[in-house]
Amino acid sequence: MTKRKRINKTRRQVSNHTHNSHDVNWTLRSLFAAGVLSLCAVASAMSATINASRAEADRQERLALEREAELVTDLANFLAAETAATRQALDGPRLKPAKATGDIISEDDPIRALASFDFAELTVAKADADERRCLAQAIYYEARSEPRIGQLAVADVVLNRVASSLYPNTICTVVFQGSERRTGCQFSFTCDGSMQARLNKRKWTASEELAGAILAGLRAPISRNATHYHANYVTPYWSAKLTPTATIGTHKFYRFPSRTAKTAAPAAM
Repeated sequence: MTKRKRINKTRRQVSNHTHNSHDVNWTLRSLFAAGVLSLCAVASAMSATINASRAEADRQERLALEREAELVTDLANFLAAETAATRQALDGPRLKPAKATGDIISEDDPIRALASFDFAELTVAKADADERRCLAQAIYYEARSEPRIGQLAVADVVLNRVASSLYPNTICTVVFQGSERRTGCQFSFTCDGSMQARLNKRKWTASEELAGAILAGLRAPISRNATHYHANYVTPYWSAKLTPTATIGTHKFYRFPSRTAKTAAPAAM
């Protein structure tokens, strides 16, 4: 092989090596560019997801505020109507006050009067006092730290259950349903030991006063016919089977979705 041929061969080898190096570099650059594009696509998708989640959270917050505003408006209208009715009753003709028990018994024939006295009235009065106490307990233990509208909503759930054929027909039996069991009680304070703690006298007095006012007629459909509720930091399994009605304070409220679903939905809160 002549010297010139050897030189040409060497040049071809160098040229081929250079081309191969360029090919490798181009391949690496292409892979790197593809990787960068993929990362950009993933980042864009994640950003879009985050933005969508944030928008949904904002929408839910706006809806919750709108629902609470509607509830406050409903309560204000109810209270205005009750105030007007009370004022009209006070301006109307006064009824002759009933005689006291002592006056009845001190009449000319006390034995006959005592024999004819309807002691069922005393039983009714005691039952009313018991119902007020049970409603006050539900308000105190379930919602004493809630605003007044939240306390009214909890009391509304109790009364909705009393009115439902699916539950007992008195306030006390509704509130203490299942309390004999360690688990499965309808209102957790009746079986988790909460009632053993010392009462906050100021909040207990406020709960009693509110319960008395509710039983006297100060009631508005705050919970929108709800029969269930739970704190907003938990998600009970039964909540997915019920229809949400309101979010008030730290509680979310639900009702049965339909007549056919009532038997399928659990009653435990």
